[in-house]
Amino acid sequence: MLLPSRLTYFLTAGLLSVSLNAYAGLSGFTSANPYTREELILDLPAAPKHIINYRNQMRNNVIMLSRYAKGRNADFEIMVHDGRDLMKKSLWEYHLDGYNEARKKGIDASDPSFLAKLKEMKPEEETVGTDAREYMKNIDAIVLNNYFCGNGDFVPDSKLKLVSIDQCPTEDSFDEAIQDSVGQNALMYGFVKPEFAFKNTRNQVIINENADNISHIGDAQNILFLLDSSLYNDRFSYLQDIRNSNFDIIVISPFYKGKPLSQEEIHSLKFKKNGTVRRVIAAFNISEADDGKYYWKKGWKIGSPSWLKRLSFSDKQGIITEYWHPEWQKIISGYFKGIVDSGFDGAFLTGLENHRYFEKQTPLE
Repeated sequence: MLLPSRLTYFLTAGLLSVSLNAYAGLSGFTSANPYTREELILDLPAAPKHIINYRNQMRNNVIMLSRYAKGRNADFEIMVHDGRDLMKKSLWEYHLDGYNEARKKGIDASDPSFLAKLKEMKPEEETVGTDAREYMKNIDAIVLNNYFCGNGDFVPDSKLKLVSIDQCPTEDSFDEAIQDSVGQNALMYGFVKPEFAFKNTRNQVIINENADNISHIGDAQNILFLLDSSLYNDRFSYLQDIRNSNFDIIVISPFYKGKPLSQEEIHSLKFKKNGTVRRVIAAFNISEADDGKYYWKKGWKIGSPSWLKRLSFSDKQGIITEYWHPEWQKIISGYFKGIVDSGFDGAFLTGLENHRYFEKQTPLE
């Protein structure tokens, strides 16, 4: 893990002077590069000698960024997308503990069937691990897909604000989902027609519009995810559309058409049309690289450097990284510093689900 004390060593100067595509696909709502047949039919010639705890590495990155931001601004808040897998120690992690313990004791693990035998080693009680508890302490809200228009099979922690992004099949189900979200004091961003999702403010219903000042995510009654600015012809129209809305929270990219938003522009978005204060949150993928961003070097491609592993499942231009690699941690440290420096009230961290890809390549469950 890149510890918070080391993070400041790696921070780069400058205010997000980078290029970025208008919209990086969001897991669960876009499908760019699904699993290949070879990836689905995994054939391990031999059990690996060392297996990384991929979930823990993802937790550690979130903890690192959160501690840094909250150390700079105690009111900075962290929203995580699809981060429920990281909230408790998983069966995969218990099996990993068993695998590593067996290797320490000299048990022969050269036969891949050894991995299959681990499936019989189930824990008697699935307790929350230390790292999972620390992860929970460092996040303020969890964003789930289709909680109200889907199966809703998740019991949220009472300390976290629940946010749901819902693609509802009908207008009636959309209305019912709104009522359910209000009843549970949760935030909902919903839509029926996906072609306009995440793209503008005008087609989005404001739930419980109010004139309250919003000092924390927990105070909010409604939320807007404006992750794609491609429908706007110019920067002024994009920013003015946000200013002319009364959403309590807006989640946006730190960029407009590849150019960073200035501190002054971000500050101007912190006031609703009715004059009261809202929260402005920056979207940030912590596990995927992009060849259009400032850090990309000539000659880079999947496999070179080695920590660039695979095309993103949800973003056509994204590449899944070995997010625990020091070089990638250095990159996201500098990027994240820019978000904090520019005055955002928090960050919406995406890409947390990518630990599943690496676990799938090492099937301990």
